[in-house]
Amino acid sequence: MSQPDRRAAPVLSVMDMVPVSAGRSRTDALNDMIALARAADAAGYERYWLAEHHGSDTYLSSATIVLMTQVLASTNRLGVASGGIMLPNHAPFVVAEQIGTLATLYPGRVDLGLGRAPGTDRLTAAALRRGASDPGRFAEEILEILGYLDDGPAQEPHVPGSLLLGAPGAPDDAVQGVTADGPRVRAIPGEGTRPDIWVLGSSVNGARVAGSLGLPFAVASHFAPVQAEAAIATYRSVFKIPGDARPQAGPRVAAAVNVMVAPSDDEARFLFSTAMAAAARIVGNRPGPLDPPTTDPQAWRAHAPGEEAAVESAMSLSFVGTADVVAARLREQADRWDLDEILVVTHAHDPAARRRSYELLAEAWRA
Repeated sequence: MSQPDRRAAPVLSVMDMVPVSAGRSRTDALNDMIALARAADAAGYERYWLAEHHGSDTYLSSATIVLMTQVLASTNRLGVASGGIMLPNHAPFVVAEQIGTLATLYPGRVDLGLGRAPGTDRLTAAALRRGASDPGRFAEEILEILGYLDDGPAQEPHVPGSLLLGAPGAPDDAVQGVTADGPRVRAIPGEGTRPDIWVLGSSVNGARVAGSLGLPFAVASHFAPVQAEAAIATYRSVFKIPGDARPQAGPRVAAAVNVMVAPSDDEARFLFSTAMAAAARIVGNRPGPLDPPTTDPQAWRAHAPGEEAAVESAMSLSFVGTADVVAARLREQADRWDLDEILVVTHAHDPAARRRSYELLAEAWRA
């Protein structure tokens, strides 16, 4: 995907975890994802980000690459990004092969977002046979993927000393490099596709990795808004343009926010009760499909007794109301954080209401 002009307005993108609603099947939820992607394509959204989750009763985005393929095949111009692939769960070489295959099939439409959280519970993480998730190892594996997807031979990953210094579990051995004229591991297809690679994070740790590697940074402010501003500031303060920088290389920041748009404020608040309940279920460790909306604004508290403050904190970066009001508030937030891209997260029990929210916001954003 092309780099946005820093003087231009930030672009809007969709962030989807593929939630399943109570009373609807998992097949329905996956088909709803395709319908939303087509609506986003028609409405002019920049990218469709798909996040990796495993073992969830709420989110069906475990096979991220498979879902990306479905969205790409079902749309015409929409960019598609992993938001993200949780790198400790996967071999970097396999990630490069799979993303490289998509980038070959759909040139210019594929971005790779990488995270270092497990995206699941401990038991499922063990079943995934995860590797280390400390910042040093994460940075090393990102560089390995970059080597596979660039034009030249894979080089020995080099992790900046500032990332490894004092990092627990830092690897003792680097992946051995090879000479350009000798045998080497090659990701085919993928070699030379060079999709944009984003680092995802919810704290300053991910921000430091992104900035030190000179890569774009996407902050998970839809569930960790308290740390987001510090993470963005850290990213910009440590950003280094890499030696092989592409045109217009420089800091790029995307931030995820919770949004619900409807024709009236009352309806928007009513529909947003589903998102509050979903957040409360996560905080209260009471997983389940999306609840129907309710007129009781405090109903979500039943899912997280004693954790109300944590839920309210997690959902504090939420924009709810009519399209014009929400669009104006999003522009203010984008100016405050100097954002290049806004990742819109919208949960609604009714998939038609969810699509309408995205469509209304896109129309107001263009106005």
